[in-house]
Amino acid sequence: MDSDNLIQMARFKTMPPHTAYLAGLIDGDGCIFIRKIANGYQSGITITQCRSNVLQVIRYHFGGSITTSINRNNKVEDVLDDAGEFYHKHNRRNQYNLMLRSNEYKVLLDYIRFSFVIKQPQIECLYEFYKLADIPYRVEEKEALYQKCSQMNLEKKMDETHLLRMSNEYIQGLFDAEGCVFIDKLKYSSFAISIAQKNHPIVLEKIKEFLGFGHVRNYEFKINKKADCLKFIALMKPGLIVKYNQVVAFETYLMTDSIDIKKEMYKICNEEKHKIECFAETNCNEDGKEAFNETMRVRTMKDAVCREIHRRVVYKEKSEKMKGEGNHNFGKTKSEETRKKMSIGIRDAKNGISDEMILKVRELIAAGKKNTEIEALLTVTRHTVSMIKNGKLVCRTEEREERPELSQEEINIRRRKITLPEMLIVVDKSMAGEKPGKILELLDALRLKENRKNDLTLDIVKNIKRNLQQNKLPFYKSEVGEEKYQQYEILLKGFSEKYIKIAN
Repeated sequence: MDSDNLIQMARFKTMPPHTAYLAGLIDGDGCIFIRKIANGYQSGITITQCRSNVLQVIRYHFGGSITTSINRNNKVEDVLDDAGEFYHKHNRRNQYNLMLRSNEYKVLLDYIRFSFVIKQPQIECLYEFYKLADIPYRVEEKEALYQKCSQMNLEKKMDETHLLRMSNEYIQGLFDAEGCVFIDKLKYSSFAISIAQKNHPIVLEKIKEFLGFGHVRNYEFKINKKADCLKFIALMKPGLIVKYNQVVAFETYLMTDSIDIKKEMYKICNEEKHKIECFAETNCNEDGKEAFNETMRVRTMKDAVCREIHRRVVYKEKSEKMKGEGNHNFGKTKSEETRKKMSIGIRDAKNGISDEMILKVRELIAAGKKNTEIEALLTVTRHTVSMIKNGKLVCRTEEREERPELSQEEINIRRRKITLPEMLIVVDKSMAGEKPGKILELLDALRLKENRKNDLTLDIVKNIKRNLQQNKLPFYKSEVGEEKYQQYEILLKGFSEKYIKIAN
């Protein structure tokens, strides 16, 4: 049986059994349950079989745990009969159960949800219960689903509209659960294929109608004609797992006239029906459900990507809604006192510079120390020193002087290392054809004469000349006045035209 289990697994390694097959199997040998336990509720799907092959195939693709029926499998004692012969007291095959609880059955549930004929109402209860399984305090809703599912399992009612789902695959699953291949040992010419369904005989009538052959009697769909049996086998064999070997042997039995072969096929069918499997690989953790684990890995990745996409969409929508009047602070004004408290609170929360340190920085600034020197002496950043120097960062007890915002033009003028008169000299000399080096020497001499710090460089002079060559004046109209700026524009036009001719 172990080798046969491997063969059946290989048949369904890449793809799980058909959705309708699994629905038929569960309609026959399965149970969909919601039950009460000590701390709440438990829900799941169980499938019971004497052969583990189909359970292993389902577990491989959909997870779950295979357990034994202890009250049945562990009874092995023999007793003496009246003739003094030992016989097995419990003459029944071993039984195995595949259990899928709420932490795993979602994959199977999604796969087979709309394929049931008999237990569709129960599967809908399970689907709704799964949504609530991990949500606390939804006791009333859980209790209602528990009562509904239990009642349907007890009453064994079905919605006859689901009979329209009848298919070859569904019959395959139901046949693996409730079917039988019969060969009379005494009269090898007597045989039959049957499917039993005591609770819902209308399903058997629908199978007869769907197939177009066979008859229904005493809660059993039965086929006796050889031609019809062969038709049935041809339709069922591709999807069968539990009774696959039986129908293969039965097909050979029907196709031969040899009594010896018929006897051999009878033995195979009989052995398949009655041989007890000793399956020991129960309650395995991860081994044997690799496809399910891969499905869960892909689902987890997909869920993470979907959550991230949703999060970004939500954040974008929130950002748009917070603009203008959508912002909760829109139109609100804060008093000077409140703003000051908020500023101090933020500085304290972020371990801002202390008032004592601000006073030390001011002392060093007054002593003529450079920002880099203060940074090295007090281990504060140059940015902080600049803010203290500019009055943007003051002691907590002081009022910060509000200064008007500078335009970009004003900022650019303040950043210059060269004065406007020096810049005009560079412009005039450059237009006259003087070399940058000679112009720099002149400027250096002027600064030396006026006893001013000399931090002019050759690059400053070259940059001014480059602007002129590109037909740009290096100063602003506001600095020199309208009339003088127009004069320089005329001079610049002649200079740039002359430069272009020389370049060409």
